[in-house]
This record gives sequence, structure tokens and C-alpha cells, in this order.
Amino acid sequence: MDRGSLIADIVLAKDEAESGVDYSPRTGARCPWCGARARIYRTMPWDGPIRVRYHRCEASGCAIAALGVTIKSIQEDKT
Repeated sequence: MDRGSLIADIVLAKDEAESGVDYSPRTGARCPWCGARARIYRTMPWDGPIRVRYHRCEASGCAIAALGVTIKSIQEDKT
């Protein structure tokens, strides 16, 4: 992978992290770069059937973790 391609991939993962990834009560939220389970640091109150959480990836060697990017997750209550 060349440097330009790597930078483009990191930018895409950063955009995905900031716009919102799916949250599962069973598996949590996954980092869009490395796939590790991201640690919750803030949980917002329910807004109708939606709850937003903010996470940080703590995996060593992860570009998202190294950049300190916040990962937004969205949980939808389907009951």
C-alpha cells in the first residue's frame, strides 16, 4: 500500500468514526480502522429510540487511537 492510499484509508476511517458506527449491546462498537472493541467514555440519554455513545479505540498500533479520534456509535431500540 502506498502512502497516498494509506492516508486516504485513514481519512475514510476517521470520517466513519465521526459520523457514527453501529452499536450492539452484545458486541459494543468496533473501531472502523482496526476492528477492536472501542471503550465507551460518554453515553448520552435516549432520544426516542436512539442512543448515542462516544468511544475511543485503545488498541496499540491503531491509527484512529494514535490520532485520538472519537468514535460515535448509534444504538437503535428495535422493540
